[in-house]
Amino acid sequence: MTIQLLLIDSYDSFTFNLVTLFRDLSVRPEITVLPSAHLTPAYVSSHLFPALLAKFDVIVIGPGPGTPLQEDPDMGGIPHLWHAIEKYSTGSYRWVPPVVFGVCLGFQWILLRNGHPVVRLPSPRHGLISVLDVTEEGQKDLYAGLDGKEIECVRYHSLYVQYDIDFAGNHDIVPLAWSRDENEEGLKVLMAARHKTLPYWAVQYHPESVCSQYGADILENVFRMSKEHTILRRQWINRVLEQDHIPLLKASILERQDDLETFLRDRQHRCKVLHKWPHQSAKRLETRDKQADIAAPSLFQYIIDLPNNVNVSQFITELCEHVFEFSGVFSLLESAAAPGSWSYMGFNEDIPHRFTYYIPDPFLTETSTLRPQAWSVNSIDDVWELLASVMDVNISQVIQVGRGPNNTDLRISLDELKETVTNSRENGYDEWPSFFGGLIGYVSYEAGVVGGLNVRVDQESPAEVPDIDVTFYTRSIAVNHKTKRVFIHTFEEQNFVTIYRSWILRVAECIELLPEVRRARGCPPKERAMASLAKFREKKVPGEIQLPDKDEYLCKIDRAKEYLASGDSYELCVTDQTVIVEKGSLHDGSGDTNISFKEMRSDWAFYQQMKASNPAPYSCFFRSKKSALIGMSPERFLRWDNNLGECELRPIKGTVKRTSKTTVEEATAKLKTPKEQAENLMIVDLIRHDVSQFCEDVEVSQLMGVETYKTVYQLVSVIRGKNMRPGVTGPDILRGSLPPGSMTGAPKKRSVEILQELECHRRRGVYSGVSGYWDILGHGDWSVVIRSAYSVGGQGTDVERIWRIGAGGAITALSDRQEEWDEMNTKLEAALRIFQDV
Repeated sequence: MTIQLLLIDSYDSFTFNLVTLFRDLSVRPEITVLPSAHLTPAYVSSHLFPALLAKFDVIVIGPGPGTPLQEDPDMGGIPHLWHAIEKYSTGSYRWVPPVVFGVCLGFQWILLRNGHPVVRLPSPRHGLISVLDVTEEGQKDLYAGLDGKEIECVRYHSLYVQYDIDFAGNHDIVPLAWSRDENEEGLKVLMAARHKTLPYWAVQYHPESVCSQYGADILENVFRMSKEHTILRRQWINRVLEQDHIPLLKASILERQDDLETFLRDRQHRCKVLHKWPHQSAKRLETRDKQADIAAPSLFQYIIDLPNNVNVSQFITELCEHVFEFSGVFSLLESAAAPGSWSYMGFNEDIPHRFTYYIPDPFLTETSTLRPQAWSVNSIDDVWELLASVMDVNISQVIQVGRGPNNTDLRISLDELKETVTNSRENGYDEWPSFFGGLIGYVSYEAGVVGGLNVRVDQESPAEVPDIDVTFYTRSIAVNHKTKRVFIHTFEEQNFVTIYRSWILRVAECIELLPEVRRARGCPPKERAMASLAKFREKKVPGEIQLPDKDEYLCKIDRAKEYLASGDSYELCVTDQTVIVEKGSLHDGSGDTNISFKEMRSDWAFYQQMKASNPAPYSCFFRSKKSALIGMSPERFLRWDNNLGECELRPIKGTVKRTSKTTVEEATAKLKTPKEQAENLMIVDLIRHDVSQFCEDVEVSQLMGVETYKTVYQLVSVIRGKNMRPGVTGPDILRGSLPPGSMTGAPKKRSVEILQELECHRRRGVYSGVSGYWDILGHGDWSVVIRSAYSVGGQGTDVERIWRIGAGGAITALSDRQEEWDEMNTKLEAALRIFQDV
C-alpha cells in the first residue's frame, strides 16, 4: 500500500527539508506539495474537494511565517481545508478522517482549533536548540523506542501554545513533550501533542532541521500508530465507491478525479527546468540554430606549466595587464585567497557579446555589433531561457595545441575531455579548469527577488545598472594556483582557426615575457614601452562620501526585531549602502564605443588596492561601458557540475573582526555562541530546502566551521547536492535559489517583502546578488556580491561617477543593536579602504 501524503506549504523556507524527511521513511509515501494560497474558498467548497480528501491518507500542515490568529493572509487556505475536514467528518457525510500531522504553524493551528490560546513568547526562539522533556504518554507514542535518550530539537517560533485544559473546555489534546529550557524565565513550552481520539499529531519544533535529533524516528512512529486507521479509512472509501448510499460523495470522488489531478499538477511546487520552458523567442533561437548549422566550433586548448616559485597573484595581475594591450576589456574571477584554487579571465576581440536586462523591461539587449539588438521577453523567465539558448554551443572537437608528438596538435573528442575532467573531480583532484568559455557576469539581488521568489520590485526605484549583465566569452585563460598550470582556451567556427590559434600563441608568448615569469625562471625582465594598467592614478580624484546614518540603521534593527517577535520572520538580513561620488570624468575622448585606457586603469587600480588589503577566494573584476564591479567576496553561493550532477553552496553567517590581538581560539569562542550559531543554522536549513527541490540527495559536509580571512573570521557551512533530478541543470538551481538566503533571512519570501519595507524600497542592485560564470561544458561557479563596490556613470565631460558599497548583517531575536552596527561597519571597512583618497 503506497501512502498518499499531501504537504500544505505556507511559503516556508524549510518545506522541502520536510519532504526529504518523509520521503526517506520506510513507508516511502508519495508526496504532493501544495501552496496553502491555492486552497481557495471556492475550490474547497466545490464538489471537487471530497476527491482531494479521499485521495490523500495523510495531510501535513507545514511551518510558515505569521500567526494562526490571523487567518488571512498568514494561514492561506489551511482554515478552509480544516473546515472541510470537519464538515466531511460529521452528519450525513461522516467518514473516517485522514491522518494529520502539524509542524510549528501547523501545531499552533491544530491546538488553537481545540481551544488552547496562542500567545507571544517572552523571547523568540529562532534557530535555537532545546532538549525535550518527554511525558509518560509521549514515551509510548511519538517517542516510543527513544527511552533514556536526550532529544535535542531546533525551534523557529516566537509564539507558543498556552496549554490549558480548563480554558479549552475539553481533554482532547494530550501533551507528549515539553521544552526543558532553564533560560525561558521558568516557562515550560509544549513541544509535541496528539488528539485523544482522532489521528492528529503535531510538534512545535522543526524535526527536519539538520540539528534536530530523531526526526525520522518520530515520523516512523506516526505511520506505525496510524497504519490500522489508514487501512480502515481506505476500506471505508472503497465501500463508498462500491455502494450508492452516499451518492453525492461517490460522484465527487469518481467523476472529479481527473479534475483533481489537473488541479494538483498545475499548482503543486515544481522546479522549472530551462530547456522545458516555452520558447517565447523562437526567432532568436532559430537564428542561432542556423548559425550553428554552418560550422560547429572547435575548442582549442594550450597548456603552460609555470615555475614552482612563481607568485601566482602577481602573475595574474601582469597577465591581465599585458593581454589587455592586444585583446581589450576583460573580466577576471580570481581566487585571491584560500580555499579558492582557480582564477579565470575572459577576453573577446573588438566588442563582446554582452547581454543586459533591466527589470521590468520587455526586452533583453545584446551588444555584439556597433548597433545593439533587443530581443522581446515576457518575463525574466524568458531571459534565462534566452541565455540557455546562447549557451547551447555544439563543440565539434577539442584541439590541444602543441600537445601531441613532436609538438603537433592533438585532437580529441569533446566526450574525452569531459570524461577526463569528470574523472579528476570524482577522484578528489582539481587538476582541470571548470571554465572553458561561456558567460561571465552578475545577477542582481532584484533579479533573484523577481525570478526566484516571484516578488514584485517597487517600480518607484529604477535600476541604475542592469539587473542581469553577462558577457559571452570565446577566449579565456584559466590558472591553477596549486599546480601552477595555465590553460588558454578559444572556440569559434572552423574558418577562424588561424586567427584563434594566433591568439593562443600570442598569449603564450606574452606569458613567457612577463616579469614575474622571467624572475621565477632566473631571467632578467624585458623592457616594455607600453604603459601598464598597474600604474595607479597620477592624482587624487576629488569627491565626497555618504555613510549610513547610525540612528536610521538602529531604527531598522528595532523594526526588524518587532517582525521577529510577531512571527513574520526568523531572521532578517538588514543592509544599508555607502555612496562615494567621484567628481569629474575619467573619459579621455577616445569614442563612445570602447572603454578608454584611462577608465580601465582607474578601476584596475581600485581592484589592486582592494586585493592587497582584503584578498578573498571569490574576487571579481568586471568593466562595461557604463559600470564597473570590483569585489573581494569570501562567500561562494553556488558551484555546479552538470556532468557529475552535483552542486555545492558555502553560506557565511557570523563575523568577527580580525586584529593582531585576536586569536583563532578567541574568535571561535565568539562565533560558537547561540546567537551566531542560530544565524548560520537558519541559513543552512534554508539552503537545504532550496537544493532539495533540485537534487535527490543533500548533505551538510561542514556545519559552522570557523575560517580565517585577512580582515575577519567567519562561520562557514558547506551544503552539497548530489543526483540532480531528471532534466535539472546547474542554471536551474541558480535561478531557483536566488536571491542568496544569507542575504535575506528566513523564511525567504516573507523576509524579502519585509526587507523591502525596512529598506524603503531602495534597490540593492548588484550588492547581495551573485557574480560568476556559466561554462559551455556544464560547469558554473557563483559568489555572493559582498565586500564589493560597483559604479554607475562617469561617461562624458564633468559627469559624476557614483560608487556604491553595501553592507549589513543578520538580525535575530538575540541581536544587540550596537554590536550589529559595529559588525556592519567591519564589513564596510574592507571595501571602503580603496577610497582613502576620497
